[in-house]
Amino acid sequence: MRPGVGPAPRLAAIDALRGLALLGIVQVNIQSFTWGCGEPLGYPQAGETTWYLLQAVFFEGKFYPIFAFLFGASLVLQARSRHRPRNGGNAPAPGAAVRRLLVLALLGLAHGLLLYCGDVLAAYALCGLLFLAIAPRRLAALIRFNRWCWAIAGASLIVPLALAADSAGAARRDQIPAATAFAHLVYCEAGFAGQLGQRAVDLLSQQVGSLPVFWPELIALFGLGAIAARLGWLQHPQRHAAVWRRAWRLGLALGLPCALAGAAWSLHRLRATPGLESGWDAVVAGLGSVLAAAYVGAAMRYFAQRGGTMPLRWLADAGRLSLTHYVGQSLAMALLLSGWGLGWGATASRGQLAALGLAIFAAQVVLGRWWLRRHSQGPLEALWRRAAYGPPQRAAD
Repeated sequence: MRPGVGPAPRLAAIDALRGLALLGIVQVNIQSFTWGCGEPLGYPQAGETTWYLLQAVFFEGKFYPIFAFLFGASLVLQARSRHRPRNGGNAPAPGAAVRRLLVLALLGLAHGLLLYCGDVLAAYALCGLLFLAIAPRRLAALIRFNRWCWAIAGASLIVPLALAADSAGAARRDQIPAATAFAHLVYCEAGFAGQLGQRAVDLLSQQVGSLPVFWPELIALFGLGAIAARLGWLQHPQRHAAVWRRAWRLGLALGLPCALAGAAWSLHRLRATPGLESGWDAVVAGLGSVLAAAYVGAAMRYFAQRGGTMPLRWLADAGRLSLTHYVGQSLAMALLLSGWGLGWGATASRGQLAALGLAIFAAQVVLGRWWLRRHSQGPLEALWRRAAYGPPQRAAD
């Protein structure tokens, strides 16, 4: 193996958080899978109010922040690993991190075009490149930089208001937008080739539309994750119980009320005026994403007190294969829901989709543990590392 680019020691708590995020991500993605980029959770049907509210309050927008937070932490941890000499060698070229992110961006674009237009890998990779270019190296400067990032991210929440005002006269208020209804039909009934054009349109819309709101939030979350890694919050949760206690309280005090209000407001809009873009409901729901802090705080407190228990081990194994599992979830959903698969997306209820998402994750946990007994990495993780760093080389005797 090349000196300096071997796998870093695993941190079980971080891997377990990734596993927890995977469970939440599949619950959101499976609801929107056949709707394209029209609505994050699709359009609720009659009798699905309870399911919609549960998913909007506790899942939508609550788990990608965890991934982004951990992504920022990983940028710091991987940099330390690369600069730690191994087998008497030196650190690799400074461009290794850039190559790694470029490969991830290409993988994300392929995932978005071929399987699921809601891909986040490309945005994470491109924001990661931007973060590496502009984030300060000194901790004090990084903390100041992150405060400005959060201020910009907060200000960007007004974008949905502008979009709602712009769309007010452009669509019928009482009907699902024609483009969204057409995308739903394509994903439910068309074959693989027949979906590519629609998915390309949705992928482009998703990536461009994410620039004004999603990118500032990602940069801020990357910065927070980098700070957490620099200060050891993630590596030694038992030493930082006060940090995770404050995260838990902040998530409940601010995130939960906003999540409840945003979900109820969004449901009312979708029922009364489905042709309108989200407005204030999206702003309030966006603030509800702070509930993710409560999830992370509670999980880290549990891991600090009960490290090594079965839930931690199983979630950690899932987190070790997070890239493989994330793309694998899209493949499973395509095979089950899409028109070129079993086509269940056309008739499945919201509750059935939720149960199916849970079954997909459970199957991944079992298969992942079987895989890790035989391999040190997931298949896509190994491919990613090989594409970024080249084939492994044996250490010189």
